[in-house]
Amino acid sequence: MLKVSFAPEARLSAGFLAFCLVVAAVATQAQNSQASPSASEHPAPQAATKPNPDHELLAKASSLYYSTARAGLNSFSCEVHPDWRGIILSTQAGSAVAADDPRVVLLKSVKITLHGNPKGGSTIDWNPAPNPEKPLDEDSTKMLNAMRDGTNQILKGFLQAWAPFVDGSVIPADSEGLEIAHTEKGHTIHGDVSGTSFTELLDDSLILQYFDVVSGGAIVNFVPTYKPSEKGLLISSFHAHIQPPGVQPDQAQEMNVEIDYQTLHGFPIPAKILVAIANTGTFNFTFDGCTVNQ
Repeated sequence: MLKVSFAPEARLSAGFLAFCLVVAAVATQAQNSQASPSASEHPAPQAATKPNPDHELLAKASSLYYSTARAGLNSFSCEVHPDWRGIILSTQAGSAVAADDPRVVLLKSVKITLHGNPKGGSTIDWNPAPNPEKPLDEDSTKMLNAMRDGTNQILKGFLQAWAPFVDGSVIPADSEGLEIAHTEKGHTIHGDVSGTSFTELLDDSLILQYFDVVSGGAIVNFVPTYKPSEKGLLISSFHAHIQPPGVQPDQAQEMNVEIDYQTLHGFPIPAKILVAIANTGTFNFTFDGCTVNQ
């Protein structure tokens, strides 16, 4: 009998999805600043205007980071290979899981394809291997459904969180409506747009040090890490502290995400991701057989 649940789904829903929704709100804020009414609705005066140092600062900062938009990456598709044995071990405390455990064998027979779109609308195909001569029992069906739902939640959440860092929207395109303070240690950017409040700290080299967001009662604090690439700084990991609405600070969710990349036709796309959610589990995924759409 195959009896296993994917993970404490209440924690995943309250923690990981809250984080993803907040990051999406930040991406929307950046898009709103790119479509500033002052630029699109009111023509610029013919007379020369004084340069805005804050706008120039943001433009310089943005140019340091890799951007899928500037690079011309529209979307990508990959086969996904979860570390099913590791996932079961990390989410089911005390479980004994052999490499040939029936649960692992069954899960490995599922073909998973990720269709990633940094602009949104990513999808995941979950196709169990057909075996009409040996239909699944009830426990196996429940296990597969739980794993399908959890995998969808984590992969889509990862893409939703990853996209603002690689499409350029994590750095506002325009300083209008923002409060920008300059110190010897760097630059603090604060803004409030459509119910979302965010604060970013760039160091004196314009590297993003932390990023805080408050939206809909949720509070998210996270720290990104970047690595250099030929096309600019590329996010390689981030740590997130997530406090969903109505949750006390000492019950906030902690999460670490690590990303390894592969280069396909000049585009860096994820090759491996690790999502570690405190008190929930560790989820490793490998991507291969990838294609890109320019």
